Amino acid sequence: MNAKIAIRVLYILWLITAVMLVFAVVEKQSDSFYTLVRWVCCAAFAYSVVISFQMKRMLWLCIFAVLAIVFNPIFVLRLDRSQWIVADWFSIGVMVIAAFVFWKVSRT
Repeated sequence: MNAKIAIRVLYILWLITAVMLVFAVVEKQSDSFYTLVRWVCCAAFAYSVVISFQMKRMLWLCIFAVLAIVFNPIFVLRLDRSQWIVADWFSIGVMVIAAFVFWKVSRT
């Protein structure tokens, strides 16, 4: 896949993921919504790992691998709501920072 297309797909995934995480933080949702959030986040972060590897960004690969593990829907981490809120905001922050970093890299 072309690198610019891969980055665009990544940005779309990050946007969807960030919006879902904001909804998860702002208001109490149903258990099925949180399950969907875990699936979407895990997929987005796993794809981020692949793109980070292709771009030879090993620090980002490690960060996204940890996030994929945290949000993995099969072996669910049993965190309380306040811990999930911290994880959600942290993940949003990571995606925002990564968006700027990957944007600079993809422009060169």
